[in-house]
Amino acid sequence: MAACWLWLAGVVLAAILADADGVSRSDVAAAAALGAVPAFAGFIVLPRLGAKWVAFGWLIVWLTVLTGLVAGTGGAGSPLAAGLLIAPALASALGRSWAPEAGAAAVLAYALAAFLARFAEAPLGAFAEVMTVVSIAFAAGLMALGRKASGGREAAMSQRIAEVSHELRTPLNHILGFSEMIERQIFGEVSARYVEYAGLIRKSGTHLLGLVNDLLDLSKIEAGKYELEFETFDVRGVVEDVVRLSADGAEKKQIALGMITPEAPLMVRADARALKRMLINTVGNAIKFTPEGGRVFVTAAAGEGGLLLETIDNGPGIPEAERETLGVAYERGSGGARAEGTGLGLSLVRALAGLHGGTLSFHDAPEGGALVRMTLPVLADQSIVRNVRAAPTSPTSA
Repeated sequence: MAACWLWLAGVVLAAILADADGVSRSDVAAAAALGAVPAFAGFIVLPRLGAKWVAFGWLIVWLTVLTGLVAGTGGAGSPLAAGLLIAPALASALGRSWAPEAGAAAVLAYALAAFLARFAEAPLGAFAEVMTVVSIAFAAGLMALGRKASGGREAAMSQRIAEVSHELRTPLNHILGFSEMIERQIFGEVSARYVEYAGLIRKSGTHLLGLVNDLLDLSKIEAGKYELEFETFDVRGVVEDVVRLSADGAEKKQIALGMITPEAPLMVRADARALKRMLINTVGNAIKFTPEGGRVFVTAAAGEGGLLLETIDNGPGIPEAERETLGVAYERGSGGARAEGTGLGLSLVRALAGLHGGTLSFHDAPEGGALVRMTLPVLADQSIVRNVRAAPTSPTSA
């Protein structure tokens, strides 16, 4: 009951702040009325949770309400999309066996919200931001209850992570595969509108899959179950792969994307998959916040601390006051207020850097913008650790 009252208080606070922010009162009232529905439903169903279908009905109420709120606050780019994680968290906290199905339903709800967003009249300003915080706190509380119910044993947590990972990723991959087949019209021609919808579903599903992967990997790291696979390789190949994979997103914003690497091989002993994941996240962030026509480039070099991987852009930069909190889960800088994402990406980068014995730091770029630096003691040839940076080649446009 206390959780329902807290949710209701969050809805009221969000409505008050949105009204003070100048959002239309009729829109705020409609959003607040919709947001209050799960709490009132909870007051009714909580005494009757022994019945399976009562809990299932409450879950449907949550999904329906959150789909409407996500659609009304930006759709695919709404930060409130993180609130859809309440569905599997609620099923888990209630000890129900259909938590994986709830996760799959959340994926479909996200795709539906992305579609419905095109019919929304106006964003809800501060309402979305406050409800995002409330939703994340609510989901975190439910997850904590779920862990308590399982006895908090590490083995049980590891098993839960493995099950959720499989059950969430499998339907997501199916959705992505089917939507791509429709988009490419593999089984015959369909109307242009269906092709557009399929593309929207694929894009939304890909975004949510990335969110799920980040969340699950962070959970594994926190539980001490994330194992690095060390190998010796030339890190220049990883940088080239990341630049190539990021080229499409940069091209859409007419951003010049390039890299600066030494002419000689730069051998490291590290987890190649983890390094690639870290760079994909930092480059993706740089592209996201750099204005159209800007530039982003990645550098790899040997420095005093070992391997230096830097992502540099000429965007708005990162205020010094925010640099300490960036890289903490669910923390986003002021520039991220209107961008999609939950703040998990940089948190995962910091965690993976830590597993390698390294650090993540934020600086001003030499010509304005942001410089995100990963310092990793992973150089395979320790004789060059204290050498000056190798002379880089000219930036290569991708």
